Amino acid sequence: MGEDKKIFWKHWTGVLVMVAIAGLVVFLLANLGEVINAVQKKYLAQKERQQLEELQRPYKEDKYGGKTPEETFDLFITALKKEDIDLASKYFVIPKQESWKETLGEYEKNGLLANFYVELEQSREKWQKKQTGNPDIIEFNEYVMVDSGSKLKFKDKEFDVPAGNYLNITRFEKYPSGIWKISVL
Repeated sequence: MGEDKKIFWKHWTGVLVMVAIAGLVVFLLANLGEVINAVQKKYLAQKERQQLEELQRPYKEDKYGGKTPEETFDLFITALKKEDIDLASKYFVIPKQESWKETLGEYEKNGLLANFYVELEQSREKWQKKQTGNPDIIEFNEYVMVDSGSKLKFKDKEFDVPAGNYLNITRFEKYPSGIWKISVL
């Protein structure tokens, strides 16, 4: 009779294991949508995190700039004095670098680069620091008085500049790498 009990328990143990597996399969099938959604959410979150890291990489790795806005501005002016347009444009925030490279190239082509950096040096002497409420953004303001009859030449065109008092704003942004970049000039 001992042998019969062993066979009985082996048989029912196998049946119980099969019932448990069947119950698990039924549970998974009933909750398959939720399981798939959870897996997809994790996959999409990981993919978004990777894309965000890829977008942030240039900002984290950028080394063109100073530890202060003033230092960045000095580096920018030094590059202009050396007529290194490529380097000078790298002191701007990344989205504006190509545009400034073109603009500085036009200044150089029209013989205005020296006048430009002299004007910037003079402007810096009159800067008034303005807090923006964001520790990663600093502005410097300067008021400029323009006399009547002033003209501005750019890209072979001459423009009349109305007389008046104008506000020049120079804005800097601090990058995740700890350096400051010019965002508005």
